[in-house]
Amino acid sequence: MDAKQNLAQFMAAVSRNTDAQIAQAAAQAQEEAEQLLNDAAARAAADAEREIETAKRRIDAKYQKRMSQVGYRGRTALLSRRQSLLMGLFGELQQKLNDFTASDGYLPWMESLLKQAAPPEGAVILLRRADLAMQDALRSAAGVPCSFRADPAIRMGGLSVLSPDGHRCENHTLDEAFSEQLRGFYRNHSIDGGDK
Repeated sequence: MDAKQNLAQFMAAVSRNTDAQIAQAAAQAQEEAEQLLNDAAARAAADAEREIETAKRRIDAKYQKRMSQVGYRGRTALLSRRQSLLMGLFGELQQKLNDFTASDGYLPWMESLLKQAAPPEGAVILLRRADLAMQDALRSAAGVPCSFRADPAIRMGGLSVLSPDGHRCENHTLDEAFSEQLRGFYRNHSIDGGDK
């Protein structure tokens, strides 16, 4: 073989060897590129999933807050309406009590209170200032010596009986009866929203 042919064969062998190395490097680069792309795609998918979950939580929190606000406003409106109705109802009751204390039936009712539970001798009968004019008739109904005094706490009417030592024995005021009705209504009808 001549030198030219040897050179050509050597060059062909080097070329094949180089082509094989290039092909191997290209295949390895292709695998690395595919792995990098797969890793990047997985990271991108994980990042997207996290962003979607974060967005879902944010939207859900906003929704829950909005629903809570709407529910609170609804409960507040309901309680306000119920309170308004209650005040109207008890306003009417208070007017009826006022009408009763201005009627002819008020003095006989007051006398019956003293006759049903006779006060002890020396008791003090507390009345609203406007009712002090009835003390002679009430003294007669009490049947025992007693005194009368105005009590600024009694605004609606009725009477309280204090024992001679000054302790309240009996409260027959319309104020107390009205307050008890109001408390009982609140308690039994959950006007304050305590029971759902």
